[in-house]
Amino acid sequence: MAAGETATKKSPTLDVKELLKKLVDVLNQVNKKLDLVIELNRKMLKTQEEFLQRITDNSYRRKAIKPAPDVMTLLSLPSSLRKTIMALYKLKEATAEDLARETKRLRAVESASANQLVRMGYLKKKREGRKVYFYIE
Repeated sequence: MAAGETATKKSPTLDVKELLKKLVDVLNQVNKKLDLVIELNRKMLKTQEEFLQRITDNSYRRKAIKPAPDVMTLLSLPSSLRKTIMALYKLKEATAEDLARETKRLRAVESASANQLVRMGYLKKKREGRKVYFYIE
């Protein structure tokens, strides 16, 4: 019987070969996943580096300034800001007081609107003494 039992059992070397093959397959899968993680990490680092460079680069701020508003931009703005820009087109350069006279609104309202348009990049402003002049570049 002992001789018959050994004939029906698998050889130990066959089991080891199967286990090694499975192990290699699993390691290949892990390797592919690690490659994917490394690639994603590289892309994230590149994006972060570009973002930090834009924040610290002064030329980025200059590029972000918008040109003078066109018709479609004017139509997309709220009417209060549009009114300020239209008055400035007519006056070329004006203080908040000049804009208020033109639009028949309070000086503080015009100052707030013009400063908001400066922050949005549509207008520029310069200071001469105590007066602040707004203009379209």
